[in-house]
Amino acid sequence: MTFPGYTDEALNFLENLKSNNSRDWFAANKLVYEKQVRDPTKILAAELADRLEELTEDAQKSKIFRIHRDLRFSKDKTPYNTHVHISLAPQSGNAPAFMLGWSHNYLTLGCGVFEFQKDVLANYRTFAASGSGEKLQVILDKLIADGVRIDEPVLKRVPSGFDPNHPRVGLLRRKGIAVWQDLDDPKIATQPRLVDKVLAGFETFLPLYKLIRTL
Repeated sequence: MTFPGYTDEALNFLENLKSNNSRDWFAANKLVYEKQVRDPTKILAAELADRLEELTEDAQKSKIFRIHRDLRFSKDKTPYNTHVHISLAPQSGNAPAFMLGWSHNYLTLGCGVFEFQKDVLANYRTFAASGSGEKLQVILDKLIADGVRIDEPVLKRVPSGFDPNHPRVGLLRRKGIAVWQDLDDPKIATQPRLVDKVLAGFETFLPLYKLIRTL
């Protein structure tokens, strides 16, 4: 089934949910959510997984994040997410994810790993410190030059055992790598060509994806 584009009603639902984030309002508008947001998102996720498999040559699994927020550890007790969030990751091996986030006022694409697993992190640090680490730096520099955002390193210092004056100290201070690209007009989500637009963005991330897969 081909993704038809979200309707204006879907866009309005997400915008109205932001200012009416309550269980009563959601219950009164649940059918709109299911028909205009939930069901098209399932079609979109399936089509993106199929197209991404062609692009990456890896079988992909998609995940649609729940609209219900996890409130257990949050001071913000509003019950619902006001955005659509999809991730797509390989079914096996190191799994950098491709990500899509959409709401009435933004459309963002992403790729990477928020935090490497312990064994992958060790491989990553060895790679970053070696001469091969220059390949990663070149990829990231190119993405940044193209307007892509990258999460800041989480460590203040280089991990023990590595040169604190290493030329790639910024890479060594990372425990994961995630990059983001903001698309100009979120209303493109109301058009069938959203899939092509998203895949073009994902293709920009492909060198980073392929490198992470080798770690």
